[in-house]
Amino acid sequence: VNRDSPICEALRGKGAPEPDSKGANIPRENLPRCKKPGCGGLLRPHVIWFGESLEERVLDAAFQELDDCDLCLVVGTSSIVYPAAMFAPQVAARGVPVAEFNLETTPATQQLGGHGFFFSGPCGSTIPEALKPF
Repeated sequence: VNRDSPICEALRGKGAPEPDSKGANIPRENLPRCKKPGCGGLLRPHVIWFGESLEERVLDAAFQELDDCDLCLVVGTSSIVYPAAMFAPQVAARGVPVAEFNLETTPATQQLGGHGFFFSGPCGSTIPEALKPF
């Protein structure tokens, strides 16, 4: 496992989250590479791509955190990719409050019952507003 950061100078100013932003079009030779002897492979962020599975220890740790939490924040997700899509409804079923911050409702929204709170709009503005002191 290589824990080097995939962030490099070629990425500066790229990856704007706006839907209309243009692709980065970074030449392959400028992308970050593994510096381990004999490797030279492209580095990637520590994320799970579609079709990949979570490591069992990571999933076990997530379930433990969900079992222990007394509040669950769901932020900017479609809630359609499993196993994460079941996290909020499982927590709500235990009677734990779940606050969902999203542009639109998701399949999980209706499964939260009386323990769910939905905040509609961009997370960058709804979260700070919801977390303001009374």
